[in-house]
Amino acid sequence: MVKFKRGHLYYPIIPIHKVLEDTAERFPEKLAFLYPMEMTFKQFKEQADIFATALKKLGVKKGDRVALYAPNSIQWEIAFYGLEKAGAIMVPMNPLFKETEIKYEANDSGAETIVVFQPLYPTLAAIKDKTNLKTVIIIESSETNEPLTKLEGTIGWSELMKNTKPDPPEYEFNPKEDLAALVYTSGTTGLPKGTMLTHYNMVSNVVQASPMFELCEFDIAMTVLPLYHIYGLSVCMNQAIWLGASQVVTPRFVVKEFCELVEKYRVTYSLCVPPIFLAVVRHLEEPGVKGYDWEDLKVVNNGGAPIPLELLEKFYKLAKKNCNAKNVTIQHGWGLTEASPVVAVNPMSRPKMESQGTLIPDTFHKIIDLETNEELPTRGDVGELVIKGPQVMKGYWNRPEATEGAFWTDPKTGEKWLRTGDMAYIDEEEYEHLLDRIKEMIKYKGWSIAPAELEDLLFKNPHVFDAAVIGKPSKELDIGEIPKAFIILKTESKGKVLEQEIIDWVAERISAYKKIREVEFVDEIPKSGSGKILRRELVEQEKIKLGLLKN
Repeated sequence: MVKFKRGHLYYPIIPIHKVLEDTAERFPEKLAFLYPMEMTFKQFKEQADIFATALKKLGVKKGDRVALYAPNSIQWEIAFYGLEKAGAIMVPMNPLFKETEIKYEANDSGAETIVVFQPLYPTLAAIKDKTNLKTVIIIESSETNEPLTKLEGTIGWSELMKNTKPDPPEYEFNPKEDLAALVYTSGTTGLPKGTMLTHYNMVSNVVQASPMFELCEFDIAMTVLPLYHIYGLSVCMNQAIWLGASQVVTPRFVVKEFCELVEKYRVTYSLCVPPIFLAVVRHLEEPGVKGYDWEDLKVVNNGGAPIPLELLEKFYKLAKKNCNAKNVTIQHGWGLTEASPVVAVNPMSRPKMESQGTLIPDTFHKIIDLETNEELPTRGDVGELVIKGPQVMKGYWNRPEATEGAFWTDPKTGEKWLRTGDMAYIDEEEYEHLLDRIKEMIKYKGWSIAPAELEDLLFKNPHVFDAAVIGKPSKELDIGEIPKAFIILKTESKGKVLEQEIIDWVAERISAYKKIREVEFVDEIPKSGSGKILRRELVEQEKIKLGLLKN
């Protein structure tokens, strides 16, 4: 069981793998997984111990980095808890990564061991010799009948687990200093950085955030968000295991399958991102879709990226009307990788959905001036949001300058606060209102324009299905950038609305300096796995068109 030290009532100073061990002790015969197979917490813990033992025999030592390059699966979760038990530091990789991205994160982290899903193995094999990777553990796939061409130093998951008897190492951990994970940032500005999250960071955030969702061991979690992302890793997987809740695990989001699994396994909560809400709404509005029985669904949370309130409202109405979700509550909050990730969530009893919510326990916030870095004392003042709490990262891997720049030092107390990079304000009731990323603000003739504000407005247009707004570079020095919108039209509106109509519609509803100057209709908007618009890619496209950047 969890042992609480005096002075740390809420946050046990334990390594992250103890979360699974303690839950397995409390609920040994309870099902940890319902789908794609049934497995009890006792069996889950035994499998993690076997994997930890296997890593020890393969030469993995405390502090070594082990990469996970695979989609969601029960094996992924076993691997995570097993490598943590083995003293390793987990480096999660996006299963959509190509050769250059794998090579970068492998070399930057110094990983020598990697767990890879069989269909992704050829991508890894193409660059393995250009990294320090020595051992490759391959999770076999039932999706392919292709024979596995072995590379020297590889071993199959099934063979490894079958031939190993549990005898995991027993390391001494310093949870506040020892790293549990290097979770790489999305790289929207420059190359991705490895965020150093300690065991204490990750355990604390699970304990902090769980009460905000009002869940318990009787709940059933839909684990559909990618586990390589901190939102899926912490709020989906670790929270479910901390609670003792059962999981329904899917390797990827497929809208019809998602809706069917929520019904079949009586899912009670699901953590989502904007593309999931969009897809479900679109699916439920399709002719011939009769709906589902989601009577047990209690909480659906949005995180990972901002979302228009109109989309949440539409999802809520359709879930109640078409899916019998009579007791569902729609939540949203926010966080960032550097905070393990949760910072604020809308309380279940008093949501203010136009905000990102109120702080989770033992987290603090301030607003500082963008120019002077001085604290802004009045609620409602707009500036950069800074935070502190037990979930805040140790720093960036091998980047002391970036680490120093990530923190603001309070001149009165000397305390270090994490700079979120978000322009925001805090209202009189302590709810946070994020306006946009500071580095993505559009600079038009000296004015600062928030792309998210224009995107929210565009979503209210009856013809717009999805939208992204960027600052298009201008060759005219006195202008700087102009707001340009990339818009996906609703199917029924394609070919029936002109770009100028959208521009005029926005102009009637916003200050003159914020007007959209250009509109381009597109079929797709680039987004990250968590649903964040990749504005950098759109800006680069415009620079290439203008001859400001080579293709």
